[in-house]
Amino acid sequence: MKKSSILAVALSATIVTSAQTVISDYTPGISTEGATYYLPKTAININITVEKSVYTPGELCQYADRYLRISGTSDKEDIHYSIKNVTLETEGIPDESKLYHIKFTTNSVAPLIDLDDSGILLAVNTDNPYTNHPETAAKPAVKPLNPRAYMTEEMLMTGSKAKMAELVAKEIYNIRESRNLLLRGQSENIPKDGEGLQIILNNIKEQEEALMQLFTGTTTIEESTHTFQIFPESEAERLIFGRFSRKLGLLHQDDLGGAPLYIDIKSRNSVPTASVETGEASKKDAAKPKKSKSAKQDGLVYNIPGKADVKIYTNTVTLADDVLSLTQFGNKETLSSSLFSKRKGIKVILDPKDGSIKKIEE
Repeated sequence: MKKSSILAVALSATIVTSAQTVISDYTPGISTEGATYYLPKTAININITVEKSVYTPGELCQYADRYLRISGTSDKEDIHYSIKNVTLETEGIPDESKLYHIKFTTNSVAPLIDLDDSGILLAVNTDNPYTNHPETAAKPAVKPLNPRAYMTEEMLMTGSKAKMAELVAKEIYNIRESRNLLLRGQSENIPKDGEGLQIILNNIKEQEEALMQLFTGTTTIEESTHTFQIFPESEAERLIFGRFSRKLGLLHQDDLGGAPLYIDIKSRNSVPTASVETGEASKKDAAKPKKSKSAKQDGLVYNIPGKADVKIYTNTVTLADDVLSLTQFGNKETLSSSLFSKRKGIKVILDPKDGSIKKIEE
């Protein structure tokens, strides 16, 4: 992930160690020199890996039972989808309600502020080794076999499909007989080493599989991963975020051509949120005058995310079940600005996915 770093310069050559970096809520038109940053809110990325299976009938499928005693081969193309895997990940998105301004006043110590491209605070006085966007490795494509590359001239030149099927079937039986002779040690050209024998057996297997495709057809498998992004603001139960059809694959939540995909989000309430009042402490806090949005925060504001149970399922099966850290179910706290004086100059690394502190060191 690309990052940008802002190195603020002190406004005076004289540095006083007792001076502090002022951090406050950002109000357009009022904040002066300094750096603004966002704290993130947490998005849930539902990554669904879908397998697309495409069956193509073989050119000689109607002769499979007559020459190879293989019954049930279809002469019709078939395409269907299946869900192979579902994973849950979190990603930090700038929270517009949590935009703060770091003001570097005269005689203050200017820290190194590390931001990502969207303005989320990553670190102070150091670099952040964590990434906000997971990387997925591409699956290499499997090259299909070409049956005609293993057919003899006689097979290719014949004008009758029935005759071609007879010749191909005989070649398949000859290939099987050659393999049996090698395995029994009765072949005249047996390699002296095991590696050479294995190479020959692999080539024989490839020839048989390629020619068999003319009768049994081919099935091509394609995998693709699709991501649904959810921004939870509260708990949810049986919320439809998408749909799935065996014939059509993944669909939009409003497309009734597929069965619904559900998500449940249940907060564990490990951290009390600002909207929840409990006990006497809440009553005392309610009696205190509230600070305006532009009130100064004496320190670095960061998130304390809450935990939530997240479940993905259909009407018949559970696809994923995990516990995630979500900023929306947590709270925010402040790290004293006195820690950023020249005398201490601590390093702070935040989690770009939820805005929590990952590490503090001097």
